[in-house]
Amino acid sequence: MVSKVLATRGLKGIGVMNDKGQSLGRIRELALDLDTGRVAYAVLAYGGFPNRTKLFAVPWELLTYSPHDRRFILNVPREVLANGPGYDELQQVMDSTDFYWLGDTFQYYSNNPDWAMKREGERQLDLARAQQKRGEVAAAQKAKAQAQ
Repeated sequence: MVSKVLATRGLKGIGVMNDKGQSLGRIRELALDLDTGRVAYAVLAYGGFPNRTKLFAVPWELLTYSPHDRRFILNVPREVLANGPGYDELQQVMDSTDFYWLGDTFQYYSNNPDWAMKREGERQLDLARAQQKRGEVAAAQKAKAQAQ
């Protein structure tokens, strides 16, 4: 059985290809949504030379890990990626992204207009669960302090 859990440091540098086997680059970085603890997107480095590398933020849901190939699969043609919204520096990617932008990016790669609403709904559920858990922990700590 293949594990569904990977260490994040092991994800950096993993290759990404499309369903035709064309190389699309490598994972350069992962961005986390700190409110939910989920991976929001991966930064994909595309290009041959460091000074010609273009960076793309790819929504995490669009990437599928192939244990057989030890790579991620992103089902977009190389030309779509090469002509997509990219950046020269990692900080530009990080400064430019929010969930509305990510929805636009998802639509660019997948043409799925329902994604943004679904993701926001999931995010709101995750936030509600996290807030409930924080409330439970705070209440337990308060009760423990009062009992002492």
